[in-house]
Amino acid sequence: MRSKMAMWVSAGLALLATVLMFVYMSGRETELLQLGAMKDVVVASQDILANTVIDESMLQRIQIPAKYMQPQAISEPRDLRGRVAVVPVPKGGQILNTFLEDEGRQALAYEVPVGRRAVSIGVTAVSGVGGLVRPGNFVDIMGTFELGRPVGYEGGRMKYADERTETQVLMQNVQIVAIGREHRRERQAQQAAAGAPMGIGAEVAAQSQAQNQQPFDNVTVIVSARDAQALVLAQEVGTLTLALRSNLDTGQIQDLGPLDPLSLLKVPIPVKPRSSSGPFFREMRGAPGGAGF
Repeated sequence: MRSKMAMWVSAGLALLATVLMFVYMSGRETELLQLGAMKDVVVASQDILANTVIDESMLQRIQIPAKYMQPQAISEPRDLRGRVAVVPVPKGGQILNTFLEDEGRQALAYEVPVGRRAVSIGVTAVSGVGGLVRPGNFVDIMGTFELGRPVGYEGGRMKYADERTETQVLMQNVQIVAIGREHRRERQAQQAAAGAPMGIGAEVAAQSQAQNQQPFDNVTVIVSARDAQALVLAQEVGTLTLALRSNLDTGQIQDLGPLDPLSLLKVPIPVKPRSSSGPFFREMRGAPGGAGF
């Protein structure tokens, strides 16, 4: 009886050992298959600093075991063209999608040439060419200023002599890089999405068209540091207006002097500013029977 019990115990232990061996071998087989399955992955061929626009010279595509491929790793170098690293990537490190700024949201700073400045100008529907300018257009910037020679105070206010209004062309052939919050590279990404036949691209295109219909109250232009200083001051002391240039005369500069009302109308005396109603009409309103004016 005892020998039969010992036989059953031995058989059970042998079966358990067989099951455990099978589980172990299955796990090792899966692990080896994962190690053997190779995947393409893009790694940095050099150290990439944060806020760097990535190009293919910084990248290398290699194959690694699938087990060691990190989540959201990029497998195609072309998917990285023009994108921006928002964190440093060491040489040999896998490029992950979470390391990158979305192409449609790249900072405007990457579009400003070295030695130039981006400065914003407040505009209205009139001074901004009816809201029809777009990133990439070239404009002339005109300033209108109230001039006068201080001659003293009267009633606590400064009095001026020889007052006049004058308009000058401050800058010519200035490139607009953004309107409102939409800048040129973002617009290019939207246009590329608009060319997509269906799906997400079509949805982005529809959103882009809706955004383009919204009014804006400022434009951003690319100028030299000195011109940026001049534009900031001109906005404080006068009114700026944009004049849209044809694409056919980009780069052409005209020598235009200042224009004042005397030069405009070719008259020897100044033109007084237009009021809501002249003295004649005010007198007529107060006269008997003048209610119709």
